[in-house]
Amino acid sequence: MIIVKPKFTMPCDENFTVLEDGAVAFDERIQAVGEAEELRKRYEGAQFFEYPDAVLAPAFINPHVHLEFSANKTSLVYGDFLEWLSSVIASRGALSQAANKDVIASAIKTMQRSGVASFGAVSSFGGDLDACANCGGRVVFFNEILGTNEAALEQNLANFTARFDASLERKSPLFTPAVSVHSPYSTHPDLAAAALNLARERGLVVSTHFMESEYEKSWLEGGTGGFKEWLGKFNPAARPLYTPSSFVAMFAGVRTLFTHCVWVDDFSGFDRELHSLTHCAVSNRLLSKRTLNLRTALDAGVSINIGTDGLSSNISLNFLDELRANLLIHADFDPLELAKILLLSSTKNAANALNLDAGEIKTGKLADLALYGGFADADAAQLPLMLILHAKGCERLFVGGAEVNSND
Repeated sequence: MIIVKPKFTMPCDENFTVLEDGAVAFDERIQAVGEAEELRKRYEGAQFFEYPDAVLAPAFINPHVHLEFSANKTSLVYGDFLEWLSSVIASRGALSQAANKDVIASAIKTMQRSGVASFGAVSSFGGDLDACANCGGRVVFFNEILGTNEAALEQNLANFTARFDASLERKSPLFTPAVSVHSPYSTHPDLAAAALNLARERGLVVSTHFMESEYEKSWLEGGTGGFKEWLGKFNPAARPLYTPSSFVAMFAGVRTLFTHCVWVDDFSGFDRELHSLTHCAVSNRLLSKRTLNLRTALDAGVSINIGTDGLSSNISLNFLDELRANLLIHADFDPLELAKILLLSSTKNAANALNLDAGEIKTGKLADLALYGGFADADAAQLPLMLILHAKGCERLFVGGAEVNSND
């Protein structure tokens, strides 16, 4: 049993309560939140730590990251989605080979140093499996399926099944196999149906990319635009396999994270209980002509969570950097109001999206916690904004009550 008494405790509840000089007792799960001396009497023998300048918060959850591209720095082209996609195809072999276990493990440590206890790894090839399974963090491992060539459907499904089975062998309390349907422009309906049937049978979480670019919107809505020419290089008879609404409808009854959604006009097809939107602000800024209209999505009642995407379309996997970028990009929000939205999106909302019993400092929740120092003189009312602006990393990170050493 551990008891931590920080200067501030930020439970990340719906009211965004900030507690001063309270304490949290936990083992694998949070046992109590209250007055420090009362908790010490209740849990005799517990390790006690006091941090007069620190904030204790639920650890961040990064629900969308492509670790297999962690070797990228300057290999890819930004500014236009199709130019970027072409550069990914040209460089993916070399980047995949360069992203060995050490490179991927280092990328994970970067996330953990910024306070990320849980992440959703979108895996195209399975090269990140060992690093994810051994990282000490909580991982939802999205095995990705894609391919539109009808002659190769059986082989693509067999490859996906083999990778999924390999991830299933690593299943543990900290590692959960899941499914990713890549996108509506890249995944044949037969492959998508097979993956979604698997998800329904096993109760798996699903991730998908959706409406990331204006090209995708034009393609799905009318079979026109840049994707017509781009896909024609691979298949002269290429045609849209879905409309936007028919693609979303496939995910009925399945807990799904729809990633990007920058060009979505109508969120009415989303299931408010099971579907969420993963917003990757830096990635969208680099690859699209616009970023997500966050206000419109929130007004539509869509649950938002925050992802970094991978280093194929970001310069940092430090989650605090992503939150700071969001503060600057969404300039129509009051900064403090936005800070609260971002922190809830990165904890409570993300936990719900990934079906994790975490994301809040609340009795009974998993003890996935992060401690940030340097806030002795902070104003409690400004704390959500101050944390995003000034924290560079966490001092201690707990996953299921066990400390993760992110400095190895």
